[in-house]
Amino acid sequence: MNDSQPWFVRAFAREYLEVYRHRSPVQGQQQVNQMLGAGLLPARGRVLDLCCGAGRHLLPMRASGLDAVGLDLSQVLLKAGKLAGIAVRADARAIPYAGATFDVVTNLFSSFGYFPDDEAHHAVLLEVRRVLKPDGRLVIDHMNAAVTIADLQPESVEQRDGLTLKQTRHYDATEKRVIKDVEYTPDGMTPRHWSESVRLFTPAELDEFLTQAGLEPTARFGDLDGSCFDESTSRRQVVVARAR
Repeated sequence: MNDSQPWFVRAFAREYLEVYRHRSPVQGQQQVNQMLGAGLLPARGRVLDLCCGAGRHLLPMRASGLDAVGLDLSQVLLKAGKLAGIAVRADARAIPYAGATFDVVTNLFSSFGYFPDDEAHHAVLLEVRRVLKPDGRLVIDHMNAAVTIADLQPESVEQRDGLTLKQTRHYDATEKRVIKDVEYTPDGMTPRHWSESVRLFTPAELDEFLTQAGLEPTARFGDLDGSCFDESTSRRQVVVARAR
């Protein structure tokens, strides 16, 4: 891993698939089924899965009949998912599609807030607005800041099939970021280290960012199943925003 690269380039390498192996294709299928059942995804339409990773949501979207494509910056994850021809490698700040292309854009598993400054996050939302059709929808799945901070586990150590995985976490209140340091040690090998740093947005902050980008928040749920959102108890906030 090249320490000079941004964390979101270094972190989404082959080790990511092991660290987050519980985020499996089976779970992805279940979550897409939930989104379809809750009306978060339409039965038909053109969908962009922004930051699609290895395609655990993209592939079941396509299997359901949606005309879905993906975008991710990690060539490793795109190759792992065998997404050639259905996903592009690109930066979310410069989506390589024409304006008014998509009925829905999805951004799942807290893949918003990666960049070091809010100007870049605003640029992502402006690009989402540009590629959505009029009245198209963004479905963004982000951590619920209050509960994430309250429940943050400072340290965990796991032993998995010849691998030791140590993770330490803290919240930087000044930068409003959850920072996780990962030590990944296969048996008999030198440890590999990297950090993850995700900007947290409160519901009010996220609504403001969406509105500034021309996206009107219309609903907020506690999960991808469409359950009710409670700022004091919900672990996630799933926001639907309409392109104005």
